[in-house]
Amino acid sequence: MTPSDSGNATISILEVTEVVNGIGNHVHQTNFVFSCISIVINLFHLLVLSRKSMKTSSTNIILIGLSISDLCIMLTTVYKHYLMTDQESSDCVTADTRVKVYLDLSIWSIQTIFRRCGCWLGVLMATVRFIIVKKLTLSRYGNWSEPRVGWVMVFVVFCISSIQTIFSQSRWLVVENRSIPLPVNFNDQIVLRSYTMFDAIVTKFIPCFAFPVLTIALLRVLRKMKEAGGSSGRSSSGEEKKELTTKLIVFMTIAFFITEAPLGGIYLVKALYDRNDPITLLSTDLVVYFSMLVTINSILHPVFCVMMSSQYRNTIRRMCGVKPAAKMSSARNKTSVVSVQGIQMT
Repeated sequence: MTPSDSGNATISILEVTEVVNGIGNHVHQTNFVFSCISIVINLFHLLVLSRKSMKTSSTNIILIGLSISDLCIMLTTVYKHYLMTDQESSDCVTADTRVKVYLDLSIWSIQTIFRRCGCWLGVLMATVRFIIVKKLTLSRYGNWSEPRVGWVMVFVVFCISSIQTIFSQSRWLVVENRSIPLPVNFNDQIVLRSYTMFDAIVTKFIPCFAFPVLTIALLRVLRKMKEAGGSSGRSSSGEEKKELTTKLIVFMTIAFFITEAPLGGIYLVKALYDRNDPITLLSTDLVVYFSMLVTINSILHPVFCVMMSSQYRNTIRRMCGVKPAAKMSSARNKTSVVSVQGIQMT
């Protein structure tokens, strides 16, 4: 590529960046509205999941962790909209007082912690479902469906994510009225680039590839179980629900990949290119678009639960004072429902 071609490419990227940045201002406003809606929905969602009748399996406990993560992410989004100058990047935090600077850095840390938790809790939920379905006949794997397993997973993920974020934030030093010049190699950002690349791989790319792999493996196991049940002439009253659950798992996986994979790519761009490079500036402006996808995804999580779980719907009915309809089933159907209880997102 000749120097003139390189210059033309740079100009083109800057023109695209200007357009993206202009539209991004409207996307910021839309994302704020969606965030407020998500907060209301997830508060109700968390209230439903916290009922005693819902805290019966590890997957439901992981859903509680996901709901808390979504809620905290949305709250930080609302805070940034009102009280931060730069809503897309934590590299430059400015404020009138030292306390405000530390508060803004803490908000960025909270968002990072819970966004990472949301990624890994989704993968762990798929892992638990796969293990329970795959090892359904082995008693030593039966405890994977117990609520305490879910609590342990949520706690471990939160602790690891917090430690990683604390390590990242410890490199910052707030200096007032700096008069000492920065070192010559300051712009190299070796530590920041290394950490950003590591975080992109661990937080974005590994979950993005692990989630589809686990989902495909789960679909194969469920298909084999369906074929085995069909060949033996047995039927289950929950067969239609399992079909719907399978479709929704696929949809959740696609939504997760679309949301998180591009953000991982933006992380890598920040690690590989200089801060003032046109590609870096463009990727920073694109963050708001994918952040809105994260917000929409957080709104869809409760919708998934309503669509796939009769227990969730019955809990809502009881909370609203509506008595769930009685349902008669044969002894064989009762046995069948109990056998798959651990694999349903109830």
